[in-house]
Amino acid sequence: MKKLNIYLFIGVTFLFSSCSKTEFEEYEKTDGTANFSNYISVGNSFTQGLQDGGLHNEFGQQDNSYPAIIAKQMGTSFLQPLVSGDGSGYFHLQYVNGEIEVIKAFDIDITTNHPLAINYDPSFENWVSNTVKYNNLGVGGMNVRNVTSVGVNQGTDKPLFHVLFGSSAPGVLAWNGVTGEPISPFGRFLEWGSFGSEVEYIDNVIASDATFFTNWLGINDLMSWTKEGGDDVGGSAVLTDINEFRTKYDTVLDAFQTMGAQGVCATVHDIMETPYFTTITLDVLGKDIWIKEGADTTVIRKATDEDLILLTAKDVLGDGIGLIQSDPLPHTVVLDKDEVLIAKNYLNSINSEIRNSAAAHGYAIVDMHAFMHKLTSGLNFDGVAYNTEYIAGGAYSLDGLHPNGRGYAMIANEFIRTINANFESSLQSVSIGSYRGITFP
Repeated sequence: MKKLNIYLFIGVTFLFSSCSKTEFEEYEKTDGTANFSNYISVGNSFTQGLQDGGLHNEFGQQDNSYPAIIAKQMGTSFLQPLVSGDGSGYFHLQYVNGEIEVIKAFDIDITTNHPLAINYDPSFENWVSNTVKYNNLGVGGMNVRNVTSVGVNQGTDKPLFHVLFGSSAPGVLAWNGVTGEPISPFGRFLEWGSFGSEVEYIDNVIASDATFFTNWLGINDLMSWTKEGGDDVGGSAVLTDINEFRTKYDTVLDAFQTMGAQGVCATVHDIMETPYFTTITLDVLGKDIWIKEGADTTVIRKATDEDLILLTAKDVLGDGIGLIQSDPLPHTVVLDKDEVLIAKNYLNSINSEIRNSAAAHGYAIVDMHAFMHKLTSGLNFDGVAYNTEYIAGGAYSLDGLHPNGRGYAMIANEFIRTINANFESSLQSVSIGSYRGITFP
């Protein structure tokens, strides 16, 4: 079959590859009623600064996470656990046979990695010290249900990083299988205690002594399930129970409230509006595609416009899979219309709980759901248009889920706008074009 080419619109190279600007003009800043002296951010990979399917910093990508941008505008010190070298490995663009291709990060679990795939850097095995107190507490893979084992499902739903805690944990599942280290390497900069005496994420939040915080937890509770086509993937991607979500979200805000911290909480955006879900369409493919409906069903049917074919379907489509009824697309690369409805309803539910929890604790809301929805019809900054188109849209990185540097700058500005509106502060927004877009070869 002719190679499927969905990585289009490369003719605007210079628009997306300008260098990062880290110096800003002087301006008069007032804190208003806010105390920004010890700003702490909590969240998942979006807060940590992940883009292109990995944590990397060769051009300041992680340096310019959205909370780091906010902290710079606050004029306060903000310490992040920064990676070096190739970090955790990441997607990149490469010329192959005269054409630009997206090369996915090296995956240890498969044997079909591209020869040019970037693996994690050797330094990533001990990239930070967990004795340092960091301001950015964002952890890739973090669900709200992972913040503590206390409360709903206590004893059975332990935090992600302790499920396989201890030296008996299989090395293939736990990071190095070492006692005292989390399963996810993205969380190893925090203190997790020892086997039988575990320290939890919420304990690290409590130890932060924040005076101000931003909270963008909840994304993974939806994203993990949807990006796997509605599969639970052994439980790691299951949708968090709504009651548990609220209980544990309250736990985080209880901690900040107890320490007297000011702050804002953000709603979860519609992950299904990102390029990961919207790039491969029936219109683009121009042919009938067969899918397997649901994870546990024998129903095989033609895809409709209500089904979402995931970006991860590119390779199997290129191999000719999905073109005939007897060889449908794997369920894990399609979010069918019924699963889309489940995800939409779940998104509304967790955003309702986020709003209610924030209101109950007296914290303002950054409506990231509404803001990032605007990208679907397009936003204009300094004469440059941005939207959700893969690569050409200018706001998302190569994984199609996480923003690129410019997307994170947009997010930082929306947080700043809400902070100013609620604390009488005058933090300056940043110039979107001063940050990196996608890096071209």
